Amino acid sequence: MTSPANSSSLTGEILVVDDTPANLTLLRQMLSARGYNVQVCRTGEVAIKSATLMQPDLILLDIRMPDLDGYEVCRWLKTNPDTAEIPVIFISVLETTDEKVAAFQVGGADYVTKPFQAEEVIARVEHQLLVRRQKAQLELEIQERELTEINLKTSRSLLASVLNSTLDCVSALHAIRDNEGHIIDFEWLLANAVAAKAAEATPDVIIGQRLLKFMPQYADVGLFDDLVRVVETGKILNRELCYQSDTLCGWFQAIAIKLDDGVTLTFRDITARKQMELALKASNVELQQQANLDGLTQVANRRRFDEYLQETWDYCLKHQQPLSLILGDVDRFKLFNDTYGHQAGDVCLQKVAQTLRSLVQYPDDLVARYGGEEFAIILPQTEAAGSIRVARRLRDAIRQIILYPEAEGEPTSVTISLGVSSLTPLAGLRPAALIEAADLALYRAKSEGRDRACWQLVRSLT
Repeated sequence: MTSPANSSSLTGEILVVDDTPANLTLLRQMLSARGYNVQVCRTGEVAIKSATLMQPDLILLDIRMPDLDGYEVCRWLKTNPDTAEIPVIFISVLETTDEKVAAFQVGGADYVTKPFQAEEVIARVEHQLLVRRQKAQLELEIQERELTEINLKTSRSLLASVLNSTLDCVSALHAIRDNEGHIIDFEWLLANAVAAKAAEATPDVIIGQRLLKFMPQYADVGLFDDLVRVVETGKILNRELCYQSDTLCGWFQAIAIKLDDGVTLTFRDITARKQMELALKASNVELQQQANLDGLTQVANRRRFDEYLQETWDYCLKHQQPLSLILGDVDRFKLFNDTYGHQAGDVCLQKVAQTLRSLVQYPDDLVARYGGEEFAIILPQTEAAGSIRVARRLRDAIRQIILYPEAEGEPTSVTISLGVSSLTPLAGLRPAALIEAADLALYRAKSEGRDRACWQLVRSLT
């Protein structure tokens, strides 16, 4: 759960569509806490009406719904000019590749699998809103550039001088139509030196020639169809693509603007920027994993536990919601480790961690490795009775773990002792009080014979 204190600088209107009330409530609280104006609805038909009326900046859309599913809703939105530009993030339990591909094919901008992590949803929401605002800024810059080009049109020699001074590929193309008025090709009206070189010609040779004669690749990558749409709709094209030819290879940004019955087309080399973006993305993913995951068990580490406990404490304090903590300690682990070796001990801890993580599935719950053979489970918005039930399920599941630490030896089972504490945070009380109570409960569970869960009331206001 994300701390409300870390609110985003981005704001906007968000429409959340899900037929599950709990999901709607969670997403509304999470996004509202970040400063967004959130509207919710539970059916596809209502979603279409709401999107048309409110024109949100972003839509979070479930796939499985009782009337129209998310695919149908998104397909309708993308065919309606009033809603076609609204980015759609699918949030669904469906997680196969075919289902994700289908979501992007109908126009989805992103896809989040349930159960989701709040941080991931916020990051993807903020990314889509930022991209949309950057696009608007870019369109404004392009419009300003178009005005400049119109002014320069009065002097062909001055225009040629300006165009040949840039490293971008710049062309002006006029539509060639058949007898029925369909665009079948483009004629080069102008090409700077860089654009002519890309076509393996010179500016004097290429003027008056057909585009597809020199650049048939445009049809193969769909760029020709994009240019046709620019002429027919007047909408600006801004597309990034990986382009390869005998003379060019790399990432390029293609910007096309309608000019009379044709287009001005600019190619800008963004290879260096794309390489930096990909490297930065990979580096950020790796650093985030290293910072938050325990290397052995692949659950959250102690650093992430401390950070997340404070975040959930602050949230539950603000909204007066219950918060529970479970501390678990693998029984007789030191004896097991000494008897069978550290490698077998590592396997034991990995099995325990996998079992705990498989049973704690709510998106706001967190499983962490607290210390050597100790694990911690943070349960936001969970009262004492619920946390005790969770602890007992965990205890029963750990009992089912059977290890074979020696090739021909007898199998051995694993048990865990669990300490549980719960409270609704109060001003003046710190998270350490919750940890202390859970630790006392864990000590009692060990003292009473292990392989059990005990609960402890939080008493002190320290």
